[in-house]
Amino acid sequence: MFVGLKIRGSLSEDIKILAELKMVWHLICSKGSLFVILILPFSLMLIACGEDDAQVSQRGRSLEIHASQPVILQSMAFYDTSGDLRVLRPRASNRQLAAVSVVLVNRTALITPLLVEPDAAQIGDRRGTRIDALDPFEMSKPLETTTDKLELYSPFIWGEIELGRNTQVEGWLVFDVPKGLILGSLWWEEIDSMVVDYIDYYRGRR
Repeated sequence: MFVGLKIRGSLSEDIKILAELKMVWHLICSKGSLFVILILPFSLMLIACGEDDAQVSQRGRSLEIHASQPVILQSMAFYDTSGDLRVLRPRASNRQLAAVSVVLVNRTALITPLLVEPDAAQIGDRRGTRIDALDPFEMSKPLETTTDKLELYSPFIWGEIELGRNTQVEGWLVFDVPKGLILGSLWWEEIDSMVVDYIDYYRGRR
């Protein structure tokens, strides 16, 4: 049902960061050098810059979600399991596609079966507007010819997925949203209920 879905063992960025911090601390303790002390802030800056500022994350009881900023598109294409090219477009001229790259991580010691359907994920704002995810296979149409402007996206997180312990799955979720809608939050409702916010709703409030 889904093309080239990426499922792999999860890698902990926290371990990498701790290893780099320990290395810097060892240099300070062993050398006692002013030079090392001076480069410490720059080392921390480099570690911080290694983080993906455009990605938001949230952790539930069983799953952890990492989501990219929404990519706004007027069309997106992909190859299905038969190798046929298909194209996905918004259903009206006053709407657009919002594609979100998502990584789901199973942090439990159990195999977690997922069923990703339209109500498994929504995008919208905290004022009450929530748009269900789009079934890319059902809503797309075959495309016989290609153009230079065609943008290919794959794989999709959709359908039945068996997520082993300490593994992750990566793919795209697609939403058909009205133009002008503020895409401030992403809701995930399968196995765990998690919300990731792209904007700070409470900034400036006391």
